[in-house]
Amino acid sequence: ASQAIKKVAEDAYLSCNTGFHNVSVNISDPHLTIINRAGQTFVPTDEVSENDAESAIKNACGIPTPANKQVINSVVNHFTLDKDPITHQGTVVKHPVGQIATNLEVSMHIVTVSNQCVNAIDQSIRKSDLGLSNIVLNSMASSEPYITQVEKDNGVCLIDIGSGVTNLSVFTYGGITYSAVIQVGGDQITEDIAHAFTTSFEEAERLKIDHGNAQVKSIREDKLIKFQQIDDHKDQNHYLSHQSLIEVIEESYLELFSRIRQNLKSQKLYRSLKSGFVLTGGACKISGCDELLLSCFRIRTKFGRVNTDKITTKKVQFEENLKDPVYACALGLLLFEP
Repeated sequence: ASQAIKKVAEDAYLSCNTGFHNVSVNISDPHLTIINRAGQTFVPTDEVSENDAESAIKNACGIPTPANKQVINSVVNHFTLDKDPITHQGTVVKHPVGQIATNLEVSMHIVTVSNQCVNAIDQSIRKSDLGLSNIVLNSMASSEPYITQVEKDNGVCLIDIGSGVTNLSVFTYGGITYSAVIQVGGDQITEDIAHAFTTSFEEAERLKIDHGNAQVKSIREDKLIKFQQIDDHKDQNHYLSHQSLIEVIEESYLELFSRIRQNLKSQKLYRSLKSGFVLTGGACKISGCDELLLSCFRIRTKFGRVNTDKITTKKVQFEENLKDPVYACALGLLLFEP
């Protein structure tokens, strides 16, 4: 791993002509734990100070962490002034300092991951002669360049479909309220193709990239596609119908979307997504992915687009990278503020 990191660092230097000594790293741990916590504090002067806000945050973060886990991200969603203990109503604010109140409550999103996972990352980075600045939950990083504050206020779900896993982040009332990792990604789609047609992973990946689509209804006219099965000689070929390939791909994506639906319903978040879904990640690039998701959920769906108010570049090749969902998490790491 350290050799791969060194190679990436060298390539980055050659591309940007800029040296660096520390890096931020994204993490997608299947054993991560997401906790939404509230912390309260009494405001002695009736005007909220920095110390009062810090006290509320400290109380929210003061939770016992298992010996084999550690907190990597603690994100403030919002503060509530003078929350009524019976009705649970109060004045919700993002910046409480200077506000008049006798009681202050903070709502936080706390992420814990396994020590083993963090230690493995830390060792690999240090062996690469680099320092580790931050470890950020993948879905939190990916949301930074793509999700607007208006969408966060209205309720939105970011779906980041990577090669190995799919990361979910749900934002409501202006802040992140739920995160999850689903152990299915683009590689599973490729595996399903390989299994269906008795071919290698590499050949299945080629079929997916060259001829893939997420919806069977997109095919106007069927055709035969030449491919090689496992153990075939180089001059030996087989043929499959384009429709049969798309049927396998569509079924794989439908299974993933079904798991996303179950996940959101179990958390009672399905109806809170007024701004719908935002798709990103390399495996969402396949044609028809957004339309298939829309047909499944009947909720507004779009591909993520970089907020150019947050990040811009003068280099043409980097402008193209900004449009590619593969780089969503990398861009987010540049923008993330712990």
